Amino acid sequence: MEAIVSIITELLRAGIPLAAKQVQLIRGAPERVQSLQDELQFIEKSLNQYDGAFVKDNKVNEWLTRIYRLALEAKDTIDTFKTEKHTQNQRTRVARLLYAWPHGTKLRKIALKVDMIKKKIEEIDGYRKKCCDDGQVVAKRKRNSEWLEKQRREVEEENVVGFGVAVEQVTNKLLTKVLKRDVISIVGTTGSGKTTLAKRIYGSISNQFQHHAWVFVPSKYKMKDLLLVILSELIPIEEETSKLDDVKLGEKLRNFLQGKRYLIVMDGVEETQLWETLEKNKVFPNEKHGSRLLLTTRSKNVASLASSSGSRIHNIQPLDDEARWELLEKLVFKDEKCPQELVKLGKQIATKCAGLPLAIVSLSSLLARNKTYGNWLQIICKVTWYLNPQDSQPSFGILDLTYDTTIPEQLKKCLLYLGVFPSGFEIHARQIINLWVAEGLIEDTMRSKAEEIGRRYLEELNSLSLIEITRKRSDGGVRTFQIHEIWRMFCVFKSESIGFLQVHTEFGSHPFISGQWSWRLSIHYDLRYILSNRDYLPHLCSLLCFHNEASLDSNRLTLQCKHFSRLKVLDLGSTCVSKVHGSRKSLSLLKYLKLNSPYLSSLPRTLFSLPNLLTLDIKNTCVILPCLPSGIWKMQNLRHLLLPPHTTLPKCPDHQKRLWHLQTLSTITPNENTAALIFGSKFPSLIKLTLNSQDMEQTKRCLECLYKLHCLQKLKIINLTKFPTARTSFPASLVKVSLVKTDLVADDVMRMLECLDHLQVLKLLKKSIKGPKLEMTPNSFPQLRFLFMEEILVKTWRMGDGAMGGLEELTITRCHELESLPKQLWQLHNIRQVKVNSPSQCLRRELEQPSVQRCEVQIHF
Repeated sequence: MEAIVSIITELLRAGIPLAAKQVQLIRGAPERVQSLQDELQFIEKSLNQYDGAFVKDNKVNEWLTRIYRLALEAKDTIDTFKTEKHTQNQRTRVARLLYAWPHGTKLRKIALKVDMIKKKIEEIDGYRKKCCDDGQVVAKRKRNSEWLEKQRREVEEENVVGFGVAVEQVTNKLLTKVLKRDVISIVGTTGSGKTTLAKRIYGSISNQFQHHAWVFVPSKYKMKDLLLVILSELIPIEEETSKLDDVKLGEKLRNFLQGKRYLIVMDGVEETQLWETLEKNKVFPNEKHGSRLLLTTRSKNVASLASSSGSRIHNIQPLDDEARWELLEKLVFKDEKCPQELVKLGKQIATKCAGLPLAIVSLSSLLARNKTYGNWLQIICKVTWYLNPQDSQPSFGILDLTYDTTIPEQLKKCLLYLGVFPSGFEIHARQIINLWVAEGLIEDTMRSKAEEIGRRYLEELNSLSLIEITRKRSDGGVRTFQIHEIWRMFCVFKSESIGFLQVHTEFGSHPFISGQWSWRLSIHYDLRYILSNRDYLPHLCSLLCFHNEASLDSNRLTLQCKHFSRLKVLDLGSTCVSKVHGSRKSLSLLKYLKLNSPYLSSLPRTLFSLPNLLTLDIKNTCVILPCLPSGIWKMQNLRHLLLPPHTTLPKCPDHQKRLWHLQTLSTITPNENTAALIFGSKFPSLIKLTLNSQDMEQTKRCLECLYKLHCLQKLKIINLTKFPTARTSFPASLVKVSLVKTDLVADDVMRMLECLDHLQVLKLLKKSIKGPKLEMTPNSFPQLRFLFMEEILVKTWRMGDGAMGGLEELTITRCHELESLPKQLWQLHNIRQVKVNSPSQCLRRELEQPSVQRCEVQIHF
């Protein structure tokens, strides 16, 4: 049902408004397109009530199918117009005159197509009014939501194994001798066993409290009903009490609990607003009687807000392999042992459930019905099809409920897009954010750039326990993450069922979905699959490839881009592509291009003049680009340019030209053009710059002009042997500086960088500095939070009073000449962690002295 909502929304946001702006060459076309947009918006409102309804009605499905096909037709029409318009704009003035007649003919055909689509919309909407009972659909959606909520509770309450240690840990936190009221939070993703764990603990310790109550918080709660449930667990409810409003009920509950030792369990708190309201109204008295509150939640934000510190939060871990199999065997065979011939298959099925008790419990009844090898073999190939016992279609019942009721609307498509990545894939935050932007899932606003919004979305997904951060950036942000396996499977099936994207693996694509149902394709096996399907290529808008290089034979693939006339996103990963052929016309819609093939040594010049390209990432190829083609200055929408080493910038042929939107430029080698380009403000929005110095004089000239980059926040310099003169000043906006293999004098570096008032991260890596001493003057580096030093050739380190006053973390790696750390370091108020890898003998002896360790110190030899 969501398919049409998804597609129409994408058309409205990306296609129709853009066409309305550009179709000025056809008389009356803007009015036609606007009328079409109004019709689509009306239908979108009608479609919203079907979202998540799971209605099995042939008439409704027929209507949805017709709308879907129309959406594809409208999208193709818009893309055809954009391609034709771009082709005409690229022609010379004479060529435009020669092609005026055929160009006009094509535009008139597009206008007629728009009129035809509008007429079809009217016909289809008439069919809906005649055949689709909207009230029945809404009622069905409500019943399904109630069933799914009940199913989640039943599954969570199963006798799940593997929680022995967790029960002991949380129980100890609840039964500490602290008299002040304390709040403990159990955090985990859907189906991880939060309720099971809480019920076990509640059953074993509730009798140690004077009063106790358990309340389940529904996804759509009312404060009055919630307070009434808690009161009913504590005292008999009179008729007059049930008539009170939520404020009076809160007062009554508070008055009853005052002076008493109580335990309240709130199961399923997913909104910070709920806890804030309870605390604001002081519903639970904060007295010194040893009272406790135990919350279960999917939201890390709720846990952080409610619990006094991180030590009061318990994060549920997935069941290990042994516990998974123990639980599955217990549920399927009760008190009996599993037959030996089924053990291997059973363990594989348990592993597929990603350590989530919910998934294991859901599958157990199905396995128990037919305990044969053949039946279990079928199930292991289609594990995700069986996670909803009420529906024969591929659905994830419980996760569907979470998706529909908990995840904010703006995050839903961003979450589903994570399904393009293979199982266990470590996703780079920068990559997924750039993909979201290219796909139109996030856009710039008046207040924030799309990239900033993307970073906030990742934090929200982490807060909801949907992803797991695997590596953090030096400033604490997300560098890489993984999506929980059960959610990855959900994203794949949900996306395919609504036509959002399709995944093709070694074992084929989802049998429920036809290839024509999606214009986004992710391949986890062999690129030749898609290249052999020429009928599918013209309609494809996004192609992403992830697979092991070993799956390809020695014959390298040659990619003919002419087949991808609608392509907007092309990410070939490490696919062994040796050549890329494509014209400006065939790639004119492209917004994201990533090529990492080690066999790719050249690229067509047309790739460097694509007008709509936002991200070009070829940094890991073997392409040799002594100088970028001058066509790069035509890429006025370019935001991120990631290049292989030794690439230089061309001269700008037009003094008025600027890459207004360019945020990332990495890595370039300064040449005779670079300084002039920077001084001429050709990159006014540049945020991140990486320089690979091959000519010291050219690099020095480049650095002397950096003050012109007013938005620059991150600067990385490689292979520099001398800093510019003292009159040089770096941009005051810098928050991160990295020096790699620069072999600079330590005093010069400190003099240049210590005056940067906003600098938060400093990385001195791989013999970047040298000298007898590293000296920081008093009150220098006022905002520095993270300092990394690796293989620096310095013996003595001195700090003046007040230097690095905000430092939080220090990492020192293989600095074998460094003999000691400054005493002032241990007096810093914010310092929380010092990591030292392979220290010198002198430094090691110093760090082992207990007197110096006023924060966490980690030493690795």
